[in-house]
Amino acid sequence: MSWSRLLLFLHIMSAIMLIGGIFARQVVRAYAKNSTDVKIISELYNAAGRIEAVMIRPFNGLVILFGVIYALMIGAPIFGFLQGAEQNWLLVTNILVLLIPFPIIFFFIPRGKIFEPIMRDALAKGQVTPELREQLHDPAMKRMHQVEMAGVVFVVILMVFKPF
Repeated sequence: MSWSRLLLFLHIMSAIMLIGGIFARQVVRAYAKNSTDVKIISELYNAAGRIEAVMIRPFNGLVILFGVIYALMIGAPIFGFLQGAEQNWLLVTNILVLLIPFPIIFFFIPRGKIFEPIMRDALAKGQVTPELREQLHDPAMKRMHQVEMAGVVFVVILMVFKPF
């Protein structure tokens, strides 16, 4: 087995773990949203957080690391037309990857800081409060996660089909 094959395998396996984690997290959160028991909601959100910590964060970094090393090894056109290449799918993918931190920093982290005390308050009261219910069904959060999942699917399409 060659080093490039091993890196390609690691890149693909990391992508599978990342994508599986993103979709699994959302399935767990969907179950939480439908519960009327605040303890179950809290446990499911803790489970979603564990999926985030074990699958999404580390494998996001590994997908990028193995992908960049593999691309360099095989001479893939990382910068597309900027380096005189005819294919730009990898450039578009790299731009999307560079955009990943922005919704995390400017949307998800601030929303999490709002959600956590509301969850603690609901747990202390032993019931799903109107504030918690509102947070669980926040349409902006739903849209951002849909964009996240669509972005992941789009990157996979780019990687598999290399359309341009």
